[in-house]
Amino acid sequence: MELDELKAVWQANDQHLDKSLKLNEQHIEQIQTRKVASRLTPLYRQRVIECLFHIGAIVLMAVFLFENFSDAPYALSAVALLAFYTITLLNSLKQVNLIKQLDFNKDLATMQSSLVMLQTHIVNYAKMGILFIPAFLTYPAIITKVIKDYHIKFLADFDIIAKSNGTWWTIQFWMFIVLIPIGVWFYNEVSYKNINKDWVRNFIQKSSGKRVTKALQFLKELQDLK
Repeated sequence: MELDELKAVWQANDQHLDKSLKLNEQHIEQIQTRKVASRLTPLYRQRVIECLFHIGAIVLMAVFLFENFSDAPYALSAVALLAFYTITLLNSLKQVNLIKQLDFNKDLATMQSSLVMLQTHIVNYAKMGILFIPAFLTYPAIITKVIKDYHIKFLADFDIIAKSNGTWWTIQFWMFIVLIPIGVWFYNEVSYKNINKDWVRNFIQKSSGKRVTKALQFLKELQDLK
């Protein structure tokens, strides 16, 4: 009887230990997933605000395009900026959707895959900003036109076309010719297939942001614990 009792005590202790280990593992997992969520919440809010900003910019550019459709230089400038804000809006919406649909009850591999996809969209967001630098050069001319059309007196001195003696469009044209090929090259070059290049790796790490990188790190720590 003593031997049987001793075995029973050992078995009970083993069961209690297994239960404690499982509870500790669940507790650690909950802590890590909360850390991931806390890192992504500010990014979610930021992207929602950016979506609202992009929608406002699209509406304003659409109005400007409608009012200046017959004036080719201004119309083309508005189209370029409309393209940029539309693409960035779609990218931001994808990021918002990815964060919103992230299920912390799924397995680690699925969560890591979702975060990597989110990181890819963030990097693309930064790459689009570089690619569309030539389009941003149209802002001074557009602002000048808006000031004239709406008779904004306190900004009447801001006239980039007059101050450049009418050469602004020529300067802008050559900037497009020079910068667009560079932007296309940069956009294609910055990808995970070129992660072995230091400058590509640095750009991806910096542009993807600390929040997603930290979230991935938390998941990696949880995976190591398991």
